[in-house]
Amino acid sequence: MERKGILRRHPLIFGLLALMVAAAFAVPLVAYVVIPAFTRSTLVEALPRPNPSAGSSAPASQVLRQGDLKQLNAADFGHGKVEVVQAGDTRYLRFDNVEIAAAPDMFAYLSDGTDGRPGNFTDLGRVKATSGSFNYTLPSGLDLSRVRSVVVWCRTFHVTVTYALLS
Repeated sequence: MERKGILRRHPLIFGLLALMVAAAFAVPLVAYVVIPAFTRSTLVEALPRPNPSAGSSAPASQVLRQGDLKQLNAADFGHGKVEVVQAGDTRYLRFDNVEIAAAPDMFAYLSDGTDGRPGNFTDLGRVKATSGSFNYTLPSGLDLSRVRSVVVWCRTFHVTVTYALLS
């Protein structure tokens, strides 16, 4: 009696297994390479300036803290500067001349951590663009002494896209 190999006896099972393995590689590839190629955006906002009140000259914007975005790997990266800026009575987080890897569902967080993870964070909202310069108004009661980093977080895949330590 002739013995057939396992592949010849169960071709459907091996075909489905091969399809599942291909899908396991294709989904992240599409999510991190193909989709971001179509979701890149640029925004250029002016540096926040204080509103001068009648008759007084307001001081120029002042940088309170700053840091540089880091490249984590080939898919998760950022380049450029982030700054906490005081303009009059309002504080802003400014992404200045940045380039950030595109990913779905990205949010900007102010974090108490230094490892690139959100930790205890203040959610500033969706990332406005993947390149350019843009600002977020900081909550008035935010304690900056607890903020150690800015984290760009992808909620879909629960990963850090980039982060900057503030000094």
